Amino acid sequence: MSINSVLSRLGLAACLLATAGQTMAQAAQCMGRNGILDALYRDSKPQDAAGCAMEVKDGKIRITGPTTNPAMTCPDMVAWKLFAESIQQSFWTDWASDQQTWPNTPLALCKPGQPPGTQCCTPDAASNPGYNDPTQPGGQCPYFPGDHAGSPGTMALRVGQPLSKAHATRFGGEAARNAPVGVGAAPDPDPGRKIRQSMAELVFRNKPMLDFVFKNDLYNQQGLQAIFQRATAYANPGPDADFMPYRQVGKPGALVEVDFPVDAVMIKSNWLSEKRAQELGLRDDPASPHIKMMMKSAANDNNSDIFEEGIHWLVAFHISSKDIPNWIWATFEHVGNPGRCDYTGCNDSYGYASSDAGLRPDQATNFTRPKTTCDNLLLSDYVFQLGETYPGGTRSQALGKVLSDLRVGTGPAASGNPLRPIASDPAWNSYRLKGTQTEFTSSIGQATRLGNSVTEGGFVNSSSCISCHARASLGANGSTGPLPLSVFVSEASDVGYLRSANGVPDPNWYATSRQPATPLAIQTDFVWGFLFASCIAGQVTPGCPAKAEALRAGAPGQQRSIRSIIRQ
Repeated sequence: MSINSVLSRLGLAACLLATAGQTMAQAAQCMGRNGILDALYRDSKPQDAAGCAMEVKDGKIRITGPTTNPAMTCPDMVAWKLFAESIQQSFWTDWASDQQTWPNTPLALCKPGQPPGTQCCTPDAASNPGYNDPTQPGGQCPYFPGDHAGSPGTMALRVGQPLSKAHATRFGGEAARNAPVGVGAAPDPDPGRKIRQSMAELVFRNKPMLDFVFKNDLYNQQGLQAIFQRATAYANPGPDADFMPYRQVGKPGALVEVDFPVDAVMIKSNWLSEKRAQELGLRDDPASPHIKMMMKSAANDNNSDIFEEGIHWLVAFHISSKDIPNWIWATFEHVGNPGRCDYTGCNDSYGYASSDAGLRPDQATNFTRPKTTCDNLLLSDYVFQLGETYPGGTRSQALGKVLSDLRVGTGPAASGNPLRPIASDPAWNSYRLKGTQTEFTSSIGQATRLGNSVTEGGFVNSSSCISCHARASLGANGSTGPLPLSVFVSEASDVGYLRSANGVPDPNWYATSRQPATPLAIQTDFVWGFLFASCIAGQVTPGCPAKAEALRAGAPGQQRSIRSIIRQ
């Protein structure tokens, strides 16, 4: 073969390779429709009906007509209403924390005629055992700080507990945890998962909620066990009973089911120590500062008994209200949280309009879509582009006026030592509603979802506040364990955490299917906080044996986290 023919053949091969390379490059471009965005079309429906409006009259928010059931027809507006009202009420100092709702070493509820101040707890009393403790006034009897303004207990620093987690993931150990993000640890595209691991959680409950727990003897394990016993006895009275199917009427202190009053509100807030926030790359931009508070949180992520004091940033929070029987669920995040609208997008019909590029004048502006990108594979397709920040959008005039009229976020900023939030702090303007939830499914039967990129970091795509909290329940031993139902289901999420339950609850979770049905679990009206209840020392029951205070109580001033309880 001549040299010319060899060179000719080599040239042909090079040409073919170049052509194949061009074809491969063309194939690696995402040319078709974005399937992720197509799938999110059903999730992007505006939550608020037309005509939703509210105004401030005499310092209070009033819903205006034609709305008659705002929590169902205007959930996003009601979410912002709850946001403003809870800030007005200084929930961070005046509402009861979990530790103050479920005392660490509870005393029994006082019997009729028993004088206050003895070794028992009296609802609405100005003084109960332990109330004069400057560091833990709610250690023995439920305590609402707002009823004791100026007392030593209202000045005590809040103590944040490690967030409940599905897995005890340590990201390569303690050295990796304290290293900058991406150093010494496996790559993780979900920044909320990393932030979640360092979170300090504070749950607050308003006065109606604490009063219900206190007056009905639900602040201790023996009281919770009694509810299950009463409900079980009534549902299985024997073959000659003729009073079914009528419900037994519960009495104060002798309930047969848990049903909070309609004005009950709870807030689950997530705080990150300033040092850790900076290590994780979060910024406290002057244009969008964080709400800050001096508090204590665990020194590491393994349910540490060592609590460090320092400035913490508020990065996320849930608000839930009993405005409707299954509660209304709303979640807020700091506008600068990385990945805030990842996976499911953000949906706000009332407060802030979307800043998404390409929106047409005839399109709704309530939805901020998650970021996506082409995977650049040979058979290319769109994938989530995770961990970036999202624009804050444009605030509606309606929300701006409500907040202004209530003087929420209008200045000045918080100051003082110890540092505590104030209602006027402009930093409240840095938070955005991610979404609301009022039903298990949509009108077409699709399971609804709601998850915070931080609070539910690692399982946002499966998260459903309403479905998860429907599993909150008691068994024959109260909540001392084993739990009748777990927070999570036994399925792994895309990033390795357990998944949250979503969709419609299964009746078989709560009772056997045989006749008559035997209760397996008694719902606690969507409240997981009952897991914090401790046993009354000296009152021996099947769920509270001798020295039972060790089942729930930790060291003085500290309670075990829900995470440790779930892992029992």
